[in-house]
Amino acid sequence: GLKKLLHRLKKDYVPRMKKYEEAEEIFAGRNSYSKTDHDATFMHMKEDHMKNGQLKPGYNIQAATTDQYVLYPNPTDFKTLEPFLKQMPILDKFDKIVADAGYGSEYNYSMLEKEYPDKKYYIPYTMYEKEKTRKYRNDPTKLANWFYDEKDDYYLDQNGV
Repeated sequence: GLKKLLHRLKKDYVPRMKKYEEAEEIFAGRNSYSKTDHDATFMHMKEDHMKNGQLKPGYNIQAATTDQYVLYPNPTDFKTLEPFLKQMPILDKFDKIVADAGYGSEYNYSMLEKEYPDKKYYIPYTMYEKEKTRKYRNDPTKLANWFYDEKDDYYLDQNGV
């Protein structure tokens, strides 16, 4: 019994624990990494010709540009827009902040209003493009297409329910 347990600890549990600890270090706050390239993170690629939602190792790169010149590239995978803007030394020279829908969040909008009140920002929210499609606008299951009574605070669907 005890000899068998000691053997299992030495041959299986301890090495596995070390492997998990090393993996945790490589993750560094991300939720995936490529075994062949620890800097890469698994993500859905746009050119998925198989259309099977396959994940491939890739990089999230942030770069600031003006008039087609790259001002400030940053290869770090930031979780939000805030740290990226905070470390840009020449941000005060610009009056607009433009980013794609990946940065469209209530947190980012509030942060921009508070930290950069002198700048205009153009960041669509995640569903912006989808909500503009005819299919979405005519979908009776979408809450956005229901009637809203502001006075009594209730929604009515197309069937009056």
